[in-house]
Parts: sequence; structure tokens; C-alpha cells
Amino acid sequence: MRRSLALTLLTVFSAAAALTVPAQAAAPTVELQPQQLTRGADIAIPHVEGGVFVDGAQRIELPGTEARIIGRSHGGWMVGTHRTNRVGEQRGGRVVHLTPDGTVRTVLRDIDPAIVQVSEDGSALLGVPDTGRSRAAVTVWSPITGAVAGSRAFRHWPEVVAADGAKVLVRTATRTFWWNYARDEVRRPLTRKITGTASIEHDLLVTYTKDPYLGGCMRLARLSRPKVTVWRSCRDRVAAISPDGTEILTFHILTDGLGPGEIHLREVDGTRLATYTTNWFGSWGWESPGTVLLDVNGKRKSATVRCTLGACENATDPVKVRTP
Repeated sequence: MRRSLALTLLTVFSAAAALTVPAQAAAPTVELQPQQLTRGADIAIPHVEGGVFVDGAQRIELPGTEARIIGRSHGGWMVGTHRTNRVGEQRGGRVVHLTPDGTVRTVLRDIDPAIVQVSEDGSALLGVPDTGRSRAAVTVWSPITGAVAGSRAFRHWPEVVAADGAKVLVRTATRTFWWNYARDEVRRPLTRKITGTASIEHDLLVTYTKDPYLGGCMRLARLSRPKVTVWRSCRDRVAAISPDGTEILTFHILTDGLGPGEIHLREVDGTRLATYTTNWFGSWGWESPGTVLLDVNGKRKSATVRCTLGACENATDPVKVRTP
């Protein structure tokens, strides 16, 4: 009898305790229309506004008519710039180094800045100048002088996926592999699967089971062990990895052309934290771990929007939306 009563009381207490534990809130879905959002603080990280590099109170005029930040290097920032004429042709492409004191130094000239990346440690610039050719050279430049620090040709349309201070993760149509440019050594293929974005620092690599247009699925794997799956999806693909490696932004696996109309914020294991929708997003990334910045093009207005889960606000003044 005593045993039965004890079990009954234990059941009652367990049920009561369960009721006091708050249920996990459902991941919010937020429709972003800039004219309906409040104005918050200005963007807190370095960015470009109308051809001007902005970092807090610092404002630096940039050459050209359009610019994009490539990455941090040697205490400053690498920025790609070019001029666009009336018919949309790009000319005068260059890569400049913005030093901490505000000096603008041209590092590379007559190059499409869209093909240039900065290694994760900021020690090198990398790219494929002859991109689009079946056989092309992956080139490494000094971010200070622009001098070529390494170059090697590969077949099957090579692309730079990621790099650190000594090696480059190269993707071709047939394989993904490491090229140690410091020693000019090529390692055996890391994988022969189709690959996407990667992070050396956070040991992450996106691969595909096969072409997504033929029913392939996306796998977020460990870069050091590509067979180890962190998350798998046949609907979404990873678009960006957070600075601390704990979160990802994803959108539909077949998204192409104009930006997506729906973006998901997830943990690296795929757990959905929030969904953002609008007409289309022009760019996406993080202001800080846990806080995303989205280039929102709504029905009437466009703006850069800051979101922390379901709490969103404008980080720039809304302007009339433009047709791309």
C-alpha cells in the first residue's frame, strides 16, 4: 500500500513539474516590409553606402561608382570597386586596401573584384582571373603589394571555396581538394561530390548528394571528415555560416537569379530559429552572432533590416524599391 501511494505521489509531482516547464516557443515567421518597421540603430559593422566606406564615425570615399567589402586584412579592409556606365557595363575594376588610418591603397587593377576573396586569416587574396575557362589558374596575391604569391592551373573550371594562410580549398566540376600554395602541393580529392560554401575555422562544408535539379539533397558536413553529416536537407541549402559557427542562413535549394523571397535562420543542426519573408532579399549575413542583417526589397520600400529572431527593425532609412 505504501509503495502504491509513493508511486502515485511521484506521478503527481512529476506531472506538476512538467506543467511548470515552459514549452519551447515556436520559431517565428516574420514578413518584412520596411515601411512597416521601426527605425533602429545604424548598421554597426563596416559597410558601403553610396560609394563610401562606413565604419562607425569613419567615412572613406572610394574610387569607382560601386563597391563591396571583400574582407578584413592586416588591421584594415579589402574592398572591390568598379565603375558602371549608363548601359550597365563594368569598367576599371580594382581591389583596394583601407588601412586603419583611412588611407586607400590600390592593390590590384584591371580585375573583376567579384572573383577576389580574402583568406580567413586575412593574409592573402585569392581568385581565378580567367574564370569561365575550362583550364584556369587559381592565383594568390599579397593583400599589401598585390604581388603574386602563388599560381597554379587546374582543369574543369576551378573555383576558390575557402583559404587560410597556406592552403586553398579548390572546387572543380569533378572534385574538391586542397592546394597548399606555400609548397605548391596538391592533395588527393577531399570529395568528388558537388560542394558549396565552407568554413575552415568552423570545420564545415556543404556538399550535395547529386545535382539538386536532378533531385539531389544538400548535406552540411565536417570539412575535416566530409562523410560526417551535421545536417541534411532536400529542400534547403546553406547560404551563409555565422561568425561563431553556431548558426546558418538557408533558402530553397533551387534558388537562382533574383534573390530568394524566404530565408530561414537555423542552428547548424538544422533546427529552425526564425523565417523571414519579403518580395526578395538582395543580400544576407550577420551583424553579430545571433543578429542578422538582411537586404530587404519589399513591395514598396527597400532597406537593410536587422533581426534578432522575431524582433526586426530597419538599420537604414527605407527608400523606394528599385527593379533590379
